Amino acid sequence: MSIHNDPIINNEFVNLKGEWKFFWNESKNPNQLQNLETESETILVPSSWNQKIIDGKKLGSTGYATYYLQVKIPENWKNKVLLLRADYHAGAYELFVNGLLSQSVGMFGTKKETSKNVHAPSIGYIYSDSEILNIVIHESNFEHRVGGIGRQIYLGFPKAINSISNERRVSDLFSISVLFIISLYYFFYFLIRNSDKSSLIFSILCFFLLIRALVQNEQILREYFPNGNYKLFLLIEYSAMYFAPSLAIHFFSLPIESRFKNKIIISCYTISISYFIYALIVDTLSISNTVLHFQYIVLILSLFSIGLNVLAITKKIKHSWLSLGSMFVALVTIIIDMLIIQEKIQIPFTASYGLIFMILTQGIILAVRHSEAFSTNEQLTNELTLFNENLENKVNERTIELNLAIEQMEKSVKARNDFLANMSHEIRTPMNIISGMAELLDESELKPEQKEYVSIFNIANKTLLNVLNDVLDLSKLEQGFLSIDTHEFRIDHLLNDLNKIFQFKTKGTLLTFDIQIEKDVPLLVKGDSNRISQILFNLLSNAFKFTNDGKVSLSLSLENNQYFVFTVKDTGIGMTEEKISNLFIRFYQAHDSNQIFQRGTGLGLAISKKLVELMNGNIAVKSTLGMGSEFVFKIPLLISTSAILENSQLKQSKEQFHNLKVLIVDDVQENLLIVKKFLEKEVFRISLSSGGYEAVTIFDENLFDIVLMDIQMPTLNGFELLKIFRKIDADRFKFTPIIAFTANVTLEEQREIEEAGFNGFLSKPVSKKDIFDKFIEVLR
Repeated sequence: MSIHNDPIINNEFVNLKGEWKFFWNESKNPNQLQNLETESETILVPSSWNQKIIDGKKLGSTGYATYYLQVKIPENWKNKVLLLRADYHAGAYELFVNGLLSQSVGMFGTKKETSKNVHAPSIGYIYSDSEILNIVIHESNFEHRVGGIGRQIYLGFPKAINSISNERRVSDLFSISVLFIISLYYFFYFLIRNSDKSSLIFSILCFFLLIRALVQNEQILREYFPNGNYKLFLLIEYSAMYFAPSLAIHFFSLPIESRFKNKIIISCYTISISYFIYALIVDTLSISNTVLHFQYIVLILSLFSIGLNVLAITKKIKHSWLSLGSMFVALVTIIIDMLIIQEKIQIPFTASYGLIFMILTQGIILAVRHSEAFSTNEQLTNELTLFNENLENKVNERTIELNLAIEQMEKSVKARNDFLANMSHEIRTPMNIISGMAELLDESELKPEQKEYVSIFNIANKTLLNVLNDVLDLSKLEQGFLSIDTHEFRIDHLLNDLNKIFQFKTKGTLLTFDIQIEKDVPLLVKGDSNRISQILFNLLSNAFKFTNDGKVSLSLSLENNQYFVFTVKDTGIGMTEEKISNLFIRFYQAHDSNQIFQRGTGLGLAISKKLVELMNGNIAVKSTLGMGSEFVFKIPLLISTSAILENSQLKQSKEQFHNLKVLIVDDVQENLLIVKKFLEKEVFRISLSSGGYEAVTIFDENLFDIVLMDIQMPTLNGFELLKIFRKIDADRFKFTPIIAFTANVTLEEQREIEEAGFNGFLSKPVSKKDIFDKFIEVLR
């Protein structure tokens, strides 16, 4: 073979394709072939020897042979370093040039035990002072369905040959990178939105195509594992072929509703898994032979995928035509690969590129959808602009009237809010006195009858406080200011407080009341204890209101280690479906079957439902007329990891307060008396002040450990006193914890208290426990 006139010579390399001498089942000495004068068989390179006929017999895929080609190179190629590149093919070989070993891939052998196949391209260096190159290749194959040199061999200068290798390597790395990025992107997208199965299927499909690309063409994976097991590499390549069609069918069928869809998908995966298990069991030759029949399964499934896209078009699923086009391109490349496998054409495999095109098309479909959404939005915006222009004149005419109405409404809302705030302050102050006195009486030595009177005080006070909270919450709800305050509390203590109130209500009646807490319920949690207590008080009050005899119960359980489930059940008069549907409407009041009207504000259940929803929970009711009702609400509460403050620890904490100096500032003498009585039993040193400049003088002349101070006071209010106290502390390099003591509980005032620099606040009415808990929190 002379390459003097080969047109590729200008590019400084040549493809050694053509007729080579061929010696079947012979391992010729490379130094003797140039003097061979006898006629010999020839074979076309590149091609397999599978179809070669020698002595009237067609050769199989297994065996060994010697290839020989004599090449006459140009004069300017002499005495220069050249490279000889052989693309990857199935067998093992040794390549000699002028009797010297240039390169080898795998292990050439004359029998299966001594031969070892490796799929990898190779490059060998050549230096010749002669213009004649005698190229000899010993080729063996006992492990693959294709035997012989089935790929190209190039000869040329290093720059040109390396350029071929680099171009193909870049092409492979591009495919691998695209598939890796897309697979990773859709996998993480599925982790974020695990309801979207198409993302997971698409990600797995890309992954299988990725691992196939790693072991094809330039064999990128072989660079990192040069001694990797041949069967393992073959399994990686063929597993992608087995599973990719099934994954494609699964992916394209997702948007289509059909009762046969699942059966078809299961059938496809069954075929894929069956082939894969077969490949695990058999040898490499049998694995490679599966492609001869599986390629037709791939063709059938590809046609079926096209059918799915056509069906999607008929069902008017948007952009299905674009998906159909991408699948058609993929099908064409698959058919081309089938022709390559059958040696009808000699070009590199193309299916990977067709599948990459199909994958990228899905991104285009998504971009088109976004574009259409934007166009629709733009169109609606234009229509809205035109509509606004037509209405502008009418709006201008009504603006002045509307502004006046809004101004009047704002004044009315402000007046109502001020009224509610003032009423709250005026009501909570005497309530604080009543509850405080009742608590002090309860701690003293009383006769049983007197103890009963104190319990009545506590129940009436709690009921009044709950009604007041409902009214205030209604105002906040209308303004969108209703809020949740998360803090740590013991849920069993909350339920015990409710138990004391409602157990008393059963006295002298035919009613029983009990509270059950399941064993797995954590007791120390984080949430809004006041809101939970408010909800339970409303539900239990309703249950008692409509139950004359029988039982009222409250139970608490844990669901999914997150949701706390409260169930209030009674054996009362029950309700009809009509009443249940209206139950959570504000101001709706139910009545019993005898049409006896039950008193109430009609706010409790409506407010309770809103509070449950604000805590990211839900409430439901079941009722049977004449049998009773069951209210269930579920809310998520954080389980606290803090240590539970037991009685012994609480006692130890209180003992730390002994001899602490406390200043109490309040313009209401009764409040001063109650707080003093609460604290003096614990050996506090207490100073009292009714506010104003008297409080400033006392604070300036003494060093206090903590200050409890009312907000609404004449002369100097709590905020003004705070600034003066802080200045006095700054002058003497001291910091005194100051707690606000307020009858207002609006969100705005809470925010003002925090921003002003108070160390905490207590809302009236308060108990002795409330005060000690706050002291522990501030001084801890």
